[in-house]
Amino acid sequence: MVTACGTSTGPDDLNSPEAGTSASPATTQAARPTLTDPKLQPPSQDNKYTRSTGRPQVVFDPCTWISDADVESVGYRPKSRKRGPDLVAEYTFLTCTFDNSDNTIALGLDSGNITWQENLAKNGSWLQPTTVNGRQAGTGRGAPGTEGECHVQMQTKVGTVLLWTSVQSLGQGKNLDPCANIMEIASVVEKSIGKEN
Repeated sequence: MVTACGTSTGPDDLNSPEAGTSASPATTQAARPTLTDPKLQPPSQDNKYTRSTGRPQVVFDPCTWISDADVESVGYRPKSRKRGPDLVAEYTFLTCTFDNSDNTIALGLDSGNITWQENLAKNGSWLQPTTVNGRQAGTGRGAPGTEGECHVQMQTKVGTVLLWTSVQSLGQGKNLDPCANIMEIASVVEKSIGKEN
């Protein structure tokens, strides 16, 4: 996960899991594109790296499954929707980012196939257990050095969804709280994930 501050608390610095800890292969449904802009479509999850791990494919794609109306309902601009640096390798993360109306806070979403247990091993020291619409989750301000960020992480059937908000340069010095409505955002995102995932 890439943040505007240049810090990373997401998948790109996650250590590979020990043998035997990866999720067992599962049959997953094909992604349901709610948005069809070619620039927003997820990359193929079929390559030599993904085939070698036995991890299930990521089903929920945050860039095509969340509607413009839902994005707008939590204070972000649908036209700012941007596909992030997707990672499709030994583990997969599909990424999408948004900006709020005055470009002071960014919203980022990573949908991945690291297990909830792997996520807790990495981030559990700063996550407080919670639920989002009944889904197991954790929330917190982030790892040390990420004071301008707020996070909600949710368990899915194939892994974990990482949601973060980050104060941008235009928001510096304005006393903005990145956690102000993060649980409302998480609730909207959780509904897009779908109970079947």
